[in-house]
Amino acid sequence: MSTQRPDLTLRLVRRLIGWFAPGREVQAMSDLTHLRGPLRLVAVFAVTVVLPGLVLAWLSFRSVRGEELAVVEEAKGRAERAADAMLEQTAAIFEEFEATVQRRLASGRSPLDALPELSPFLRVAFRLDDSGELAAPFEPPRERLPVSSDVTLTGAWLGAQRTELIDGDPARAAELYARIGAEARGVQVEALASFAQARALQRAGRAPEALAIYRDVLARGADVRDPNGFRLGDLARLKLAEAALPNDTAVAVSSLRALVEELLTRRWTLGVASEAPLIARALDLLDPHAPRDWLASSRGRLEDRSRMMFYGEQLYPELAVVTAGSTGLRVAGASVHYEVTHRTLWATLWYSDDHYAFALDRMEISKKLTEVADLTSRADPSITVLLTGPEERRDEGALALRSLAPWLPGWSILILPSDSGDIRRSQARQRNERLVLISAALTLIAAGAILSGRMVARELEIAREKADFAANVSHELRSPITQIRVKGEALQLGLIDDEEEAREHYDAIVREAERLTRLVNNVLDFAAIERGAKSYTLRPGDLGEAVRAAVETARYSAETRKLEMQLDLPDSLPVVRFDPEAIAQVMQNLISNAAKYGDKGGWIGVSAWAVPDGVEVRVSDRGIGIPAKDVPRVFDRFYRSGDSETRRRKGTGIGLTIVKYIMEAHGGAVRVASVPGEGTTFTIHFPTGPSATSPKERQHGQTSVR
Repeated sequence: MSTQRPDLTLRLVRRLIGWFAPGREVQAMSDLTHLRGPLRLVAVFAVTVVLPGLVLAWLSFRSVRGEELAVVEEAKGRAERAADAMLEQTAAIFEEFEATVQRRLASGRSPLDALPELSPFLRVAFRLDDSGELAAPFEPPRERLPVSSDVTLTGAWLGAQRTELIDGDPARAAELYARIGAEARGVQVEALASFAQARALQRAGRAPEALAIYRDVLARGADVRDPNGFRLGDLARLKLAEAALPNDTAVAVSSLRALVEELLTRRWTLGVASEAPLIARALDLLDPHAPRDWLASSRGRLEDRSRMMFYGEQLYPELAVVTAGSTGLRVAGASVHYEVTHRTLWATLWYSDDHYAFALDRMEISKKLTEVADLTSRADPSITVLLTGPEERRDEGALALRSLAPWLPGWSILILPSDSGDIRRSQARQRNERLVLISAALTLIAAGAILSGRMVARELEIAREKADFAANVSHELRSPITQIRVKGEALQLGLIDDEEEAREHYDAIVREAERLTRLVNNVLDFAAIERGAKSYTLRPGDLGEAVRAAVETARYSAETRKLEMQLDLPDSLPVVRFDPEAIAQVMQNLISNAAKYGDKGGWIGVSAWAVPDGVEVRVSDRGIGIPAKDVPRVFDRFYRSGDSETRRRKGTGIGLTIVKYIMEAHGGAVRVASVPGEGTTFTIHFPTGPSATSPKERQHGQTSVR
């Protein structure tokens, strides 16, 4: 048997060789005979070493895999506990809110008052009746202006206004208003004309007659609204109390306090902010007479109501959509239903016949939960806790997942490992030899990705800077426009009777208009600079006079901000070539910059002197200074320092960019020196020699540069 088995094996091998290599069977068999010993050794080695090695390797792999699974299970256990802890904290936020609301309802106290007590994330709350109509705390927006607004567009009314406000004849205007009231065919028009007549009489110095008419308006037309939405009764009460304040202080104070309380508790109309300015005016009148704590409380309530009014106007359009699905569905036990919109988390519930809707700031809630997630991640560095929204991808490698429903439908707590662990790194090391080529390709891909990432990051940075610039410009525009509107409305409505105070209002309007003009000019010039379309006309002139004029222009604004301006100019300066309007803009930007960031120092210094190659002008302040790391970038477009002191100041980030561009167009330069906490100095240099113009300009005698 032992002799037959090798022969049988050889015959089988010979037949196989004949199939795969016909004609070479003899040579192949000869070679096979010579290799029979080594082949046996290889077979033995394979059976005794390789095969056991493979088995051991397989067992080792199984063992490593088991350890990896054990590590993963342990990590999942920690992740599950962390997810449960965060879910408990999230639940506590909403359960406390729901419990507080239900306690309010059970005790009979309205859940629409003192909203911060319910939740720090609550912005506004609404109560609707069983028919779905808004019942509190506001009235729905009006679809049209009051009927009384029609009369203000008639020729007779406009003529009376012109006589009162432009011609300066309030007595005659009072007669015209009286005639309009006598011919009126309705209480609304009659009351509006009577109020205007009383206002004109008061301006004419006929106070007793005016007060009598105010009382008549209060008695017969208190609920009539003027075209601006103000109730004439409220305006009349304010006028009567203000007139009585000097002689009958106690009665006037009592009347004003009653007016404030009534306005604060009244249902304000969305889109008609008439109560807030009346309350503010009444509190200003009461300031010397009412208790400090009552004034502070009233101003706080006014701020709360105004904030609710703001959010109410913003969110009212969503109210009908949010409550539509549950108008006919009443859940027992005052159960709260949550619904998420773009920026708002709505909580709605029925209680008795009332339907309540609470608008919580979803962004702030998300921010709070993200902070909790970060704290949880820091407590266990091996995991990363994320808050994911409805449209965000859920990673397949998640260790734990918790839904935030019903409070935040579609939102989840996602726990990921911070590090894949030593096992994955070990596996990666074992595969490195086989992945050399792939690694090279990945290196190239990674290099390309890094370069692309940097390019995208730069584009994102530019986009962010432009977005910040647009937001800053909008903010800068809003401030003067708001001041102009507030002062103008106060004058228009006759809320200012004192001539000196009225003059201050007019001065403020002019000052804010000038500020608005400077801002618009800066933006327009910057746009022209960006397009390469800005040019300047240079001509010889007295730079000292231009600097002096710019300082005098800015002096009044600086003095109103309690800033001392010091000007130091020599008797004469060398003649330089410059564009007067452009240099005026440079000085305005530098002085405005010094006033903005140097207000704590209370001083701005402007000086000029001759240097061997030109003239230099210096603008200094003793303000907050510029951090050393930000100095090289102060002239970059849109750049604003990240320093908290700087961020608190308004600005667009283009003023110094314009200064640099103008000075370079003049053949000059601008430099800055600053010591944080001590002040900043900007120095602009004007050349007097050939460098003041380009060779092309000297050849052709051109005076216009870009």
